[in-house]
Amino acid sequence: MRICFVVAEVRAQQATFSGIYLALAAHRRGHEVRFVSVDDLSFLDDNNILATTTRVRAGDYADPGAYARALASEEAVVEEDTLGSFDVVFLRYNPIREGEGRPGAPLIDFGWRLRLSGTLVINDPEGLRRAGSRMYLADFPADVRTRTLVSRSKTRLKAFLKELDGPAVLKPLAPRGGEHVFYLRRRQVSNLNQMIAAVTKEGYALAQEYLPEAEQGEKRLLLLNAEPIRVGDQVAIYRRRAVNGGNGARHAAKDGSSGAVRGKCDFGPVEARICDILRPRLLADGLSFVAVDIVGDRILELNVFTPGGLHAIKELYGVDAAQMVIADVERRVRLRAAYRTTFDPEAANVV
Repeated sequence: MRICFVVAEVRAQQATFSGIYLALAAHRRGHEVRFVSVDDLSFLDDNNILATTTRVRAGDYADPGAYARALASEEAVVEEDTLGSFDVVFLRYNPIREGEGRPGAPLIDFGWRLRLSGTLVINDPEGLRRAGSRMYLADFPADVRTRTLVSRSKTRLKAFLKELDGPAVLKPLAPRGGEHVFYLRRRQVSNLNQMIAAVTKEGYALAQEYLPEAEQGEKRLLLLNAEPIRVGDQVAIYRRRAVNGGNGARHAAKDGSSGAVRGKCDFGPVEARICDILRPRLLADGLSFVAVDIVGDRILELNVFTPGGLHAIKELYGVDAAQMVIADVERRVRLRAAYRTTFDPEAANVV
């Protein structure tokens, strides 16, 4: 197979990134793997998407660190190619998380055209468009998500916070780099107006019930085709806890940074029920590789653009979940070839 990963910046890829783990797994399985920075894409008049791609040279790479260094080195091979010539394109870039002053790339539109031309795009561009908003969780039953208000009205936000009568988190509806995320104490009044003004300056705010269980950290669960990734008897799940305190404002610290400590945890009935509830919608939206953050018995967030944690699963349990993802992609490509069609083979319920 020919596989391309679209990322924010090729040379900024790190050994802990899940994209690197996936690429190394594909490389070891004999596939041709390339990366492209999102700014190195061009949509041509003939409906092709031209890409300046980067690949490592042939050879064995001992670990993700060696692969990431080779990708960023001067020895890496840079070539022009069209994305439509690849069997699989992973869209590992979130256009709505760009910082102030840097507009997001039209990657979802590019991905949609790729999908129409027959390329397997992960995740599905239309699913990404729907799930990219924090309002996506509102489509799930109320007992598996936190109480939430989306508004730009200072009056309504204050009334909601008062009605909660407990701690809360206030953050932008559209996540962006360097975003304002605030923890609010029960009945907090001091600096509340300033916090609301900061969050609503660029758009709508999301006020969210704070879950006391967040003090113990959140569970990160990786799903493949809406099922927990399993390597033998081990489920790809672990616990993350912010080292700077459970105040709710930093619960989503990125893996591999100094902002979170990772540890082993169990996959139990609560997580199984959440998977059952998520499954129909994720499958319908073509969201095949997803990370779910769970606090207590509630879904805190879904990461559908850049689901991460493969390195944590490897470090904690010694298993390579990336191999499972690539093996499943191989299966899907084989099914598409067998059916001689571009439709999603999962729709035929063929295994």
